[in-house]
Amino acid sequence: MAAAQETSIRPELERMVAEIDELPSIPETLIEVLRVIDDPDSGASDLAGVVRLDAPLSAKILRLANSPFYSTRSDISDVVRSISVLGYETTRNVAISLTVATSVVSAVARAGGRLDYRELWRHSVTTGAMAKELARLGGNPDPEEIFAGGLLHDLGKFILELYAPEAYDQVVHQRQRSRRQLKALEHEAFGFDHVEVGAAFATSWRFPELLVACIGGHHEQRRPATSATTRLDKAAAMVALADYLANMVEPPASDLGADPRLLNAEALHAAAGLSQEQVAAHRDGLSEAVEKATVFLSMAT
Repeated sequence: MAAAQETSIRPELERMVAEIDELPSIPETLIEVLRVIDDPDSGASDLAGVVRLDAPLSAKILRLANSPFYSTRSDISDVVRSISVLGYETTRNVAISLTVATSVVSAVARAGGRLDYRELWRHSVTTGAMAKELARLGGNPDPEEIFAGGLLHDLGKFILELYAPEAYDQVVHQRQRSRRQLKALEHEAFGFDHVEVGAAFATSWRFPELLVACIGGHHEQRRPATSATTRLDKAAAMVALADYLANMVEPPASDLGADPRLLNAEALHAAAGLSQEQVAAHRDGLSEAVEKATVFLSMAT
């Protein structure tokens, strides 16, 4: 997975990202993880060296390696063995996701706004777990990439909370009183929405291109019975379907999710390359994946 290429960001979004005082600068750990990804000669030992330097991240990686979400074992006690169990690709995706999520969620918590960030993180974990399971069901060669995309898909909502907490609270309340999508209300209030904000932030922090695609494309509307074609579009479509299913199963208490009543279920399934019958028949597998993923709930909050 290569790091994202340079892409243009709308000037107003670039200014917004730069103006958020509460947002920490890109964590040193993430810089090093991205450096390892960019180096074609790097491997598991290089990634282990980066993870070891970040004690909180090391503890989280160890915990995940011993969790039912990734392993049936519970005796792994060092980072190198953790990477061996999880795999290089999984470890790097988890390292990126948790480093970013911890930085942003912590910033929102410190800012003392009104956003129910714990509930939003719960929805993010649910979406990520479902996206990973859907990717497996659809034969995707790297479900862990899709999981990371699902975990970070709503990043822009956290950023908007940091940017304008009072105005965003009004947007959320307006969403609760109307049958309109949050995305449209965000556009009216700010001139951009959480999808654009999240993609701009992800680009500025040099996320891998697949993560940028999932963050920036998980609300893209496609015609019914039309499948996504490129690898990035397929990943975004899988996350979009997972987001829809997460809101169908567990509507967020904060009402920050996309209203599934206003979405085209047929189009979402078709874009992801899965039939509604396939997904319905795999309901137990999706539920089990979400249950196992609860280990992530305390890792960024």
